[in-house]
Amino acid sequence: MKNLKKVAKSVYYSKKDKDYLLVSKKDISFIKAKKRLLNSKSRICTHSKITEKIHEMLIFHKKNSYVRPHKHLNRLESFHLISGEIYLIIFNDKGKPTKVIEMGDYSTGKIFYYRMYKSCFHTLIIKKDALFHEVTSGPFKKKDTIFSDWSPDEKNKKKVKKFINNLKSNLKLESF
Repeated sequence: MKNLKKVAKSVYYSKKDKDYLLVSKKDISFIKAKKRLLNSKSRICTHSKITEKIHEMLIFHKKNSYVRPHKHLNRLESFHLISGEIYLIIFNDKGKPTKVIEMGDYSTGKIFYYRMYKSCFHTLIIKKDALFHEVTSGPFKKKDTIFSDWSPDEKNKKKVKKFINNLKSNLKLESF
């Protein structure tokens, strides 16, 4: 895609066109197709560089993609679900779920937007392929994202499957 520049595995930056940036359905179709080749997640960053103070991304996650529980230090996060269905799960520091929020796009009547003001562990259970717009404060520093020690690394597929199945069962989430 000529208006997208690949910067990492499944991460693209949208090229600015003079004084504005445009993203089309064609761009979204492109990142959705890329997920088959990689890890079932892909994104278009609309900020121009990693050092910017505000990071905006259009992110696609295929159904059942694993988002390891994590929290962000010193960063706000807002999230607008454009399409799909997810569960947002918030945990205490020991891994006990404290809140489950079922989300769907605006037309479903479900919650479609959240803003997180405080650093807390959270994950997404992707119920249906999901496209969302996420905004967070930058600049991005890898050390400011803390992954929980009570959840498996995404490379361990067997432990991930068990973790997600236990989470769904314990929270009595509908099966999908």
